[in-house]
Order: sequence, then C-alpha cells, then structure tokens
Amino acid sequence: MTFRVLWEARALTELDRIWLSSLDREGIEHVVTRINTELTYNPLVAGESRDESYRVLIKHPLVVWFRVNERLAEVQVVYVRSTRMT
Repeated sequence: MTFRVLWEARALTELDRIWLSSLDREGIEHVVTRINTELTYNPLVAGESRDESYRVLIKHPLVVWFRVNERLAEVQVVYVRSTRMT
C-alpha cells in the first residue's frame, strides 16, 4: 500500500525558507525526495512516534513532523525545520 504525502502550507513555507538560505539547495531537494519516498511507502515505521497522532522523522539537515491517516492512505507533513542552528 502506498500513501499520498501532503505538505501543509506552513511546512512548505518553512521548507522554502530553509531552501533559500541553504548553501546546498540540491542537497535539500534530495533530502525532500528521500522524505517523500519514505513517507509514501513506510509512514507507519518512519521516524519515531511522539504521541497518538504525530511522528517525527530526521533526515539531516531536515526534521519533519507528520501524521498518518491509514483510512485515507494519506500522510500530512505539518512542520519542518532545519537541524542546523541559524
């Protein structure tokens, strides 16, 4: 089973800010691709559980918080941040 990955506007805005300030934009793009792939195929085991609804996945240099809706086969990325201190 595959899941549809949806990024909330707030997460996309922050991802854009991270990408614009990065010296390695191509690297950020590759990490986002890896995150999307992992969440598409293995969201229930990706990252770590934070409570009943949310999970966190760290793929350097990004950290994403997401929730999985098994009934709809959807993953919703709700927040992203950089692991780097800025």
